[in-house]
Amino acid sequence: MGRLDELPPDQRATLSLLLRQRKTYAEVAVLLGIAETAVHDRAHAALAVLAPRQARELTPDRREEIADYLLGQQPGIAERLRTRTHLGSAEPARAWAQALADELAALGPAELPDIPPATTTPALATTPTTQAPRIGESIADLSAAPRSGSPIASTQPPSSRLGGALLLGAIVIAVVVAVVLLANNGGSHPKSSAKSSTTSTGTSKTAGPTVSAQLPIKSPDSKSRSIGVVEVLAENGKRAFYIAAEHLPPSKHFFYAVWLYNSHTSAEAVSKAPNVGSDHKLAGGALLPSDAGSFREILLTRETSAHPTKPGHVVLRGPFKLQG
Repeated sequence: MGRLDELPPDQRATLSLLLRQRKTYAEVAVLLGIAETAVHDRAHAALAVLAPRQARELTPDRREEIADYLLGQQPGIAERLRTRTHLGSAEPARAWAQALADELAALGPAELPDIPPATTTPALATTPTTQAPRIGESIADLSAAPRSGSPIASTQPPSSRLGGALLLGAIVIAVVVAVVLLANNGGSHPKSSAKSSTTSTGTSKTAGPTVSAQLPIKSPDSKSRSIGVVEVLAENGKRAFYIAAEHLPPSKHFFYAVWLYNSHTSAEAVSKAPNVGSDHKLAGGALLPSDAGSFREILLTRETSAHPTKPGHVVLRGPFKLQG
């Protein structure tokens, strides 16, 4: 008998409503005639008992975040992308999420969000990301991303109930590069990490973003060791990217920027990147502009002007194509 069978009936029923019927905390509260906070507490208490050893390895805030992710209760793509990529780069978090998924399988056809595999790159495994680097602007700003000749907006200061790690209204990503993705010669490999269902009101709900492409980006200089990966994600009509790169020169007297590109006269600055330090790594993400599908390449460049009219020195580049 698994731990799920040992849960009190009220906790098991709450998990079933949240996972099998894809209800929100508020909807379950109405069904059970209890407060929404009581639904939240029952569900989170149940998850803590299902995998107690792994749960003890995490801070309360991190357990809260991962539990909401698995239960499909995070409010938007920003939070879901951040949690998903954290699971791929932090082994204790991934271990707890996977242990919970194994236990919750006994519920039947429960639709859990994607738990990405652990990164296997030896050079990065010894120095895991401990705090999410930032790249990009607020969702509102990015819906009208700056055109060529416009200043690339600086990163907003962090603000979040999760210890300041999540930018208010921004896509915040922390990823490390998996070398296996770089062997795909620039091809895209669609995969879906989203689950969907229909609520009692007929509206569609998703359990996570869809990863539509994984795109290697490489240096145009054959002697450079710089490498990277871009993933394109979609959810509820919005598209986002996240980029991870390593072996980059530290950003001194310049900054890195991400561009969508066709030619020097047809290029769009998407985002200014955070500084690259002595670890020579960059990681981050942002929403894509509405016209992203009209571009053929994505570039990581070095910029010295706050108002670039065209891409600067290209550090990494790769083919860019939206799926669907």
